[in-house]
Amino acid sequence: MPEPAARGGPNEAKPKDLRGLVHDMTQWRQAPVSGTNLIAVSVLSALPENKRTPELLEAMLNGLAIISARVRGTFYRATPGDFVIMVKADEGSLVAIVRDLKVEMLRMIEHHFPGTFGTIDQSRLVVCYDLIHNYRSAADRVTRYAETASRMAEGPEGEGKLRPLTGTDIERVMQAYKKFGAERFIKAFVRHQDSAVGQPGKPLAPMMTEFFISMDLLRKPLFIDIEMRGSGRLFNEFTLVLDQIMLEAFHALAPDNAHCSINLNVQSVFTSEFDQFIARSSAEKLKNVVFEFRQSNIVEHFDEFQVARGLIKEKGARIAVDQIFPQTVGLVDIDYIGASIAKIHWRQGAEEILNERKRALKYIEDCGVLPILIRVDDPKAFEIGASLGITTFQGFLVDTMLKQQQGTASN
Repeated sequence: MPEPAARGGPNEAKPKDLRGLVHDMTQWRQAPVSGTNLIAVSVLSALPENKRTPELLEAMLNGLAIISARVRGTFYRATPGDFVIMVKADEGSLVAIVRDLKVEMLRMIEHHFPGTFGTIDQSRLVVCYDLIHNYRSAADRVTRYAETASRMAEGPEGEGKLRPLTGTDIERVMQAYKKFGAERFIKAFVRHQDSAVGQPGKPLAPMMTEFFISMDLLRKPLFIDIEMRGSGRLFNEFTLVLDQIMLEAFHALAPDNAHCSINLNVQSVFTSEFDQFIARSSAEKLKNVVFEFRQSNIVEHFDEFQVARGLIKEKGARIAVDQIFPQTVGLVDIDYIGASIAKIHWRQGAEEILNERKRALKYIEDCGVLPILIRVDDPKAFEIGASLGITTFQGFLVDTMLKQQQGTASN
């Protein structure tokens, strides 16, 4: 663990740069210390470019420096809009630190841009990594910092700045799909992730495969200079185009007897592409298909969702409610919605919140709905899930474990 930043005012606790962060992580890797956490605060991920003003970034720099000094952490500025604190803390202290950071950042943003609160992606604002269990994920994030810094440094001043999403950009995605053809587009941009049943003493058993278009892969060749966040209505239109592509490409992805899922907007159920998808699908195949809808999208378009639910169930397919954040478990009646699966988002501090929502989780199971813990990147998720009756998981850690199982089986 590196020496903590000097105590005192923000000018005294000058942050280390990206090079210092890489050096300290390398040093930690050579002599790991249990309880060391990397807390990433990302303005770049949470706010559109037009709100990342020098005044806001300076205020955040000073506020984070004070918090870092208070908790005896080491403070870094990885990019102009990405800050990191490396700190040794137990679980209870860590939850309090992350909470304080979120409150401080949200206050600053609201102070500089009143009315922005509802547009902030809080899941990206503060992210924590336990280095003992999640060093790889933390290292991947630091690698992205280096890529961001490199991109910002390219070309003369002003070059490489992100521009807003436009209607022409949206059309470009569909043009790329038609130009590449389904097979090439799928190979380049579509990825999949398995949900797997995990029980103590037994290997993970894949249960369902979700197919999705990777935004990171799509961004590199098509949207490297485009600001997606803060695009409002246009971004929603963009996701509807991605839905169209997935509906057209799905049959080339999923074998007839495979249990698969596809994430859609409620509005996409009323498109010709959806009608064609249904027309091309046998009754047997539809029984193995799950349509996932984000909880927020269902609530926003509930009248339309009720109609969509009827159309889907009539064809024998199933419904999953996606992106149920721990704080909102029980916010909507999963049984009334008619879902077969509830996908609950694992995140830092989720164990405490989920324990508070035990009654709501029990109701979900009593209704015959399968809860799946998603975005799992920490072994603790398996332990907490099991204590709450959750036995199915999805996320990068699950991907890694399944690959390891396959490698062991092939040897």
